[in-house]
Parts: sequence; structure tokens; C-alpha cells
Amino acid sequence: MAQLILPILLFGGMYMLLIRPQQQKAKAQQALVNRASEGDRVMLASGVFGTITEVLDTSAYLEVAEGIEILVSRASIHEILDGFPTEQSAVADASSGQDDSSSSQDDVAEA
Repeated sequence: MAQLILPILLFGGMYMLLIRPQQQKAKAQQALVNRASEGDRVMLASGVFGTITEVLDTSAYLEVAEGIEILVSRASIHEILDGFPTEQSAVADASSGQDDSSSSQDDVAEA
């Protein structure tokens, strides 16, 4: 009887550490895919950003640029975004980042 306790405890520990978290992650991903609807801004697992224009059974149409739609698998939706990066915000971030780097170079030159 004592010989069975150790394997049972090991299996229980492996289940709690490996199998259960993976099942919870898969369940959360499935809920995310089911929740995605038209108008949602999403990021795909490949890193493509876009807005869902039409949802089908296992796929969705994603507008990645004005007038450009691609058909993607709904399972590839990685995240539904609240703050969607736009071209204007990316340009503003890049220009502000360049200003900071030039001032830091001036600080180094003065030292």
C-alpha cells in the first residue's frame, strides 16, 4: 500500500504543475476567440494588427489597412486590444524618442 502512495502523489503533483495550467490557458484562449466580434481591434499570433470586419464560423475578415482585408483563422487571434496603435501615434512616439536620444548625447558630450 505504501508503494502506491508515492506514484499517486507524483502524478497529482505533475497534474497540478503541468497539465492543469495548460488546460486553463487553452480554455482562456477559446473564450477569447469566442468573444471576438465585429469592430474589435485585435492582434494575431503573428503580430499583425487589425480590426475585425466580419466573423465566420472558424475564420474572420480582418482589415489591416484602409480597404485591405485578409481572411484569418479565428484561432490565430492572440489578443483583443483596447489601445490600438495607429500610424499617427507611432510617428509621434518615434519623433519624441529621437529628441530624447539627441539630448542624452549632448549630456554625454558635456560630461
